[in-house]
Amino acid sequence: MSLDLTGLMVAQVTPFGVGGAGVDLDWLPAHIAWLDGQGVSSILTLGTNGEGPSVGLAERRRVVEAVAAQRDALGGGLGVVAGAGCLALPDTIRAANEALDAGADAVALLPSHFYDNTDAAGQVHYFSSVIEALPAQARVLLYNIPPRTKMDIADEVVLALLELFGEQVIGIKDSCGDVARTQRYIDATADVESFVVLAGADHVHAELYAAGCGGGVSGMANAIPALAIAIQSTFRRGGDAGRAQRQLNAVKDMVQSFQPVGALKSLIGITSGLPVPHCRPPNRDLSPQESAAFEEAIGRFLAGAPA
Repeated sequence: MSLDLTGLMVAQVTPFGVGGAGVDLDWLPAHIAWLDGQGVSSILTLGTNGEGPSVGLAERRRVVEAVAAQRDALGGGLGVVAGAGCLALPDTIRAANEALDAGADAVALLPSHFYDNTDAAGQVHYFSSVIEALPAQARVLLYNIPPRTKMDIADEVVLALLELFGEQVIGIKDSCGDVARTQRYIDATADVESFVVLAGADHVHAELYAAGCGGGVSGMANAIPALAIAIQSTFRRGGDAGRAQRQLNAVKDMVQSFQPVGALKSLIGITSGLPVPHCRPPNRDLSPQESAAFEEAIGRFLAGAPA
């Protein structure tokens, strides 16, 4: 199994049946094969774009099994990271262990976020309780996304976990969207060679790579992986990644102007040719009228993408 945090990780969507009833596991292999062919390095399943909080514990394991099985069928080159953050500590421990048993290379952990006034000591205790309940060789990616959790994983929490667990804590996906805040993670962990800070906010990937992020995680790469990879590779060649970033942002803005999860899934259908997967409530599919308007907007963009 391979997990390269320096490449581009896709925060993969989760396909559901009509009305959100059940996970459409049969849809996953073709999408993963398409992403692999586009050059992504790994898959993050059951994250924010993956509607992870809407997926039940038993379903989570089946999703990870399906993703890992397709990874293996493609030769094992893709890394697999499974989102395991739940509100209840026992559920997080179960989700993380089952994801690892199902073939994930690592698990991504959110802070315990309902009690958003928890202090650093409480968060260290929470993360430690999870990691101590995992196999000794288990690898953990911290997941900071304050727009959703309403709390930030403090630098002191990251450093305490590195002190306690060392190379088990492999990095942090920072999706706060504030480059200055991500820079603080980079500066705080600069001496820890095994720890990677990942660009987690699509709209500022180019700035985050310039700040020192060692790799990236992209939700938009579900549908436009080549463009997300172009931002990363152009920056690393010493070129100007601004044009690719502006193009990605233009598409992201269109997605955000509709129901975002439904629009992203519709975009996958447009760009990959795969059937459009359904959402699970409270997210929803685009209506026929919205789908037509979205496809028209994407068509106009493709006919004359901005420089």
